[in-house]
Amino acid sequence: MAPTEETKKHVIAKYVVPARSSGQDKIQVRVGNVMKELGWTNRTPSVFSTLKSAAFQREAGLELLEKRGGPASGGPSTTVEFVYRVLHPGKGGPISAASPAQVPNGSGLKALYGILADTFRELGGGEAFLKAERAAWKPDPWERLELERTKELENRE
Repeated sequence: MAPTEETKKHVIAKYVVPARSSGQDKIQVRVGNVMKELGWTNRTPSVFSTLKSAAFQREAGLELLEKRGGPASGGPSTTVEFVYRVLHPGKGGPISAASPAQVPNGSGLKALYGILADTFRELGGGEAFLKAERAAWKPDPWERLELERTKELENRE
């Protein structure tokens, strides 16, 4: 298993799942602690970038609130601590991208039907709007060249 995937699985199992089941709103994950728990050395950049990544946050259902500690450059260090908000789907909190709300029978899509109906009605209907847009288009250079050639041929005859 790749170090990134191993880091994700470990942090989710060790930090996220217990926090979510106990109703915690925030968790703190220190890069050095994760490396020690996994028995790793010399993998600081990998763990750091995994914990910082949007993909990890989506998969874990977290939102990064702040990054504490580490060098002034902001680069990877074992002393960096990430503070996340735990997203609790179904409890009135924000729903993470990892567990999107599903709407049965496609009713969510049906709700979008006719979303611009009022706007098109004000413009005289959808077909009138499209005709007006097409009439406003100017011919592109190749169409103009073709029109000029057609006119030249007609003038010669």
